[in-house]
Amino acid sequence: MSPATQKPTPPRALDAAETEQRLREIRAYGYAVVPQFLAATEVARLKTRVEQHWQAIAPAQLRGRPARDAEDRLVYNLQNKDLAFVQLLEDPFTQHVMGQFLNDPYYRFLPPEEPNYILSYYNARSSGQALDLHVDTYIPAPGDRTWAMQVVYLLDDMNDDNGCTVAVPGSHLSGRYSDRSLARVVPIHAKAGDLVIWDSRLWHGTRANSSGRSRWALVATFTCWWIKQNMDMTRSLPEDIYRTLSDRQKAMLGFCSIPPRHEGERINTKTGYDALLPSVKDYYPER
Repeated sequence: MSPATQKPTPPRALDAAETEQRLREIRAYGYAVVPQFLAATEVARLKTRVEQHWQAIAPAQLRGRPARDAEDRLVYNLQNKDLAFVQLLEDPFTQHVMGQFLNDPYYRFLPPEEPNYILSYYNARSSGQALDLHVDTYIPAPGDRTWAMQVVYLLDDMNDDNGCTVAVPGSHLSGRYSDRSLARVVPIHAKAGDLVIWDSRLWHGTRANSSGRSRWALVATFTCWWIKQNMDMTRSLPEDIYRTLSDRQKAMLGFCSIPPRHEGERINTKTGYDALLPSVKDYYPER
């Protein structure tokens, strides 16, 4: 049986003490690394699927790009490619952490124990060129509350040679844009199967991948429900995937926070599971 056709192996379950420790690290430093989160068999399965998708789009994506950019590999919109990528995001630990930072306690239309944050951006990336220090919230803000978080599942080791993520611990609380002239940053070294989570206000970037090898990772950006998604996920989702999703998964992809077209349809931006429709085309009759 090839890795791509194997049954998924659930992520490692974290006990209450480890979960609380990771939450403390995110609050204090802006990020946390969870070792051995995915089993080796699951890493192989997901990496095989990612590489298959990359091979299908690589000729078009690389056409006309300079040779120095050839190692930057991106597979966008994983939620549209395979249900397995959506299912990965539902493990209890990830849901708990995202709920702690992003859930709206006054959402009302969903039970309080249910996630009401949404997926904004989801891709597979193998780094090539270095990335300057930046924030992914577009604007910085101090304080305990953020409105965006990154969840990164490593499918290859991440080290100095292959373009590891670098960060400035605690910078998420600075309320400032990143200082790209900083010489002292902390490299985040981790292994295939590890999970890295960070507050999107964190000053972070990547080193150049000089190894000649891939550095694949699945990168999911979650936001509060009221943030505009980076991709039009609800309009672009294939019907065959939509029909296999649970109500919770549909809400996570944004189907419970589609703005009304006019006041005759409804006046609330957010809805509950009871308002979910049978198919994508029911939301967009013109599609």
